[in-house]
Amino acid sequence: MHGPMRTDAAVSPSLATALETLRERGLGLRRGSEAPTLERARPSVPTGHPSLDAALGSGWPRGALSFLDTPAGSGATTLALGSLAATQAAGGLTAWLDLDGTLDPAVAARLGVSLEWLLVVRPRDCAEAIELAAWLGRSGLIDALVLDLGEQSAPERRSLDRLGSLLARSGSTSALMLAPAGRAVAGVVAGVRVGLHRSAWLAVGRDLVGQRVQAVVERHRWALAGGSADLDLWFGEGRRIDPLVATLAQPHLLEERPALRVVSA
Repeated sequence: MHGPMRTDAAVSPSLATALETLRERGLGLRRGSEAPTLERARPSVPTGHPSLDAALGSGWPRGALSFLDTPAGSGATTLALGSLAATQAAGGLTAWLDLDGTLDPAVAARLGVSLEWLLVVRPRDCAEAIELAAWLGRSGLIDALVLDLGEQSAPERRSLDRLGSLLARSGSTSALMLAPAGRAVAGVVAGVRVGLHRSAWLAVGRDLVGQRVQAVVERHRWALAGGSADLDLWFGEGRRIDPLVATLAQPHLLEERPALRVVSA
């Protein structure tokens, strides 16, 4: 879905309609069932990992921009999808702003995301992605969104500062940002910064099925920083191991490789 927004007042009608339809469907479902609801009075949304929730104080804070500070391939996308799945399971509405068009629906579904309750937006450029995130946050209808700026786009600090201010004023949406190319700017602006550091691969036999990472809360404006949690992040693509994977997988420590030496010219 495209959202060709250039100013606050120029939101795509199709995006606004899709968001409102999603909200109405969710409210209708909850009125007619015993489905859980994620109370807006809660100051945070779940990460999908109780140990990381504890390290953050209670989860990803609402009204804040949180940044996963990690190189590509270190589990940021997997953790972000798991956070949206946990938010949906608690009754919340979610969105993914997919600048590079790399979100794989099959992987998202395997990691627990309900695609019918996920609003996916494909912005045209980095600036539009940030503006759309601000509009969704200000709408008050989304509990958690992921701002995925891809591996090439570096955001402007002024735009991110404005996004953070709008999220804080709304106080209802938790925004999780992936921006490997914009680490210098995003790491300074974000109210919460979590670094992911791979410590081991998870394998069943010779098949790698996931990775073990240490999530370190490097910055938190509203709680003590410095907390950490060890997370097992499972791969969602390719051959999916059955639910017993957690008991079958064994950690394989990363190999230490000597630095390259030039011995002759």
